[in-house]
Amino acid sequence: MSRAQPQASEELAVHRRLMRFGEAESLATPMWEERGTSVQAIAGHLASLWDVPPEIDAGGDPLVTEKGMPHGRASVLNLIVTVVDEAAADRVVHTLVGLGVRHPSRAIVLVPQQTSGAAPLDARISTHCNAVSGGGDQVCYEEVVLTVRGEAAEHLSGIVAPLLIHDLPTHVWWPGDPPWGDPVFEQLVEMGDRVIVDSADFSDLLAGLRRTANLRRRGGVGDLSWERLAWWQELTAQFFDAPRFRRYLPNLSRLHIRYALPPAASRRHDQDDDVAPGTPAPMAQALLYAGWIATRLGWRRHRTLESLADGGFRLRLEGRHEMIDVLIEPTTTDEVRPGELLSVRLRSLGETGAAEFIVDRDGDDAVVATNADGMTALLRRVPMESPREPELLSSQLIVDVADRVYEDA
Repeated sequence: MSRAQPQASEELAVHRRLMRFGEAESLATPMWEERGTSVQAIAGHLASLWDVPPEIDAGGDPLVTEKGMPHGRASVLNLIVTVVDEAAADRVVHTLVGLGVRHPSRAIVLVPQQTSGAAPLDARISTHCNAVSGGGDQVCYEEVVLTVRGEAAEHLSGIVAPLLIHDLPTHVWWPGDPPWGDPVFEQLVEMGDRVIVDSADFSDLLAGLRRTANLRRRGGVGDLSWERLAWWQELTAQFFDAPRFRRYLPNLSRLHIRYALPPAASRRHDQDDDVAPGTPAPMAQALLYAGWIATRLGWRRHRTLESLADGGFRLRLEGRHEMIDVLIEPTTTDEVRPGELLSVRLRSLGETGAAEFIVDRDGDDAVVATNADGMTALLRRVPMESPREPELLSSQLIVDVADRVYEDA
């Protein structure tokens, strides 16, 4: 066994303790910043962070000081993020601050610039430590922001590789529209065990989803738009937990999905924590939801996607017992983020009559109703969860294997 393997095992054990007890306090060392630096200098500084003996307080306990860390790094993964500019890099750093407790990592944020003439590589490194509630070890994680210029920006993988922590999984998060086929993108994807994208950022949604499907042959794939659907999927599944309604499931004949489209005057509906603001593909969640239902129930495509006059789409699918109409309809609103689902309606024809299963968004709540055989059998209001980007990313970082349900959808 290599020396790095027991170190990685120890870091995982510390992380489990952190997850169990939670964060009590957050401290940070001073930022190290150097312009015109080298990969060797960056790697050397990262290594030196853990070589400085800690200061001891009056009780004999180690202190976090500006001179070094009192405890070892607690990283459980490498995270590579590529962004378009320094402002996006700052948003990534803000996002990672909220993730450091649950997912301590060595996060390498790349800002490639095609300009030449300036130094090819600038770096800034910050280290954050979090105390575990109830005492015990503190855990520390690193953020490395690299601005790479000129020819060096065409070879990002060669810059990143020496800075990764070996024997830990590597996640590649690409905010915005991935440059499919670009050598830089392909090289970074090859370095990762898992690639995280957001299909709502795809400039061409259908082509992007096909490209994403191809990525799964090379490793795991995560999608923040898929993660946004978790609450809708949960509410849908709850309909059919009851045996009296489960009999309607094989006979679904219609699926109607409405999603939010911003008014023309405000096509950008950003959240402060969005690394890549804007929603070029607001239909992503609706299409993924339809794919989830279809693959779980074994529906097969009967007709290709048909565009409608209002900007919606209709799809005809073949079920086990019925032909299914799938209608995806945009609704103009500025009440929620573009692309968020507004309602889902599933209609079924059972042996004793028709049934409809409804989830309607109403502000911060959802109204859940079941109409079966002419009677409203279930009507309730539940809080509607709308996770922000740090929470979505956090959920994706937990997954270290392929998500077959997403890939099927």
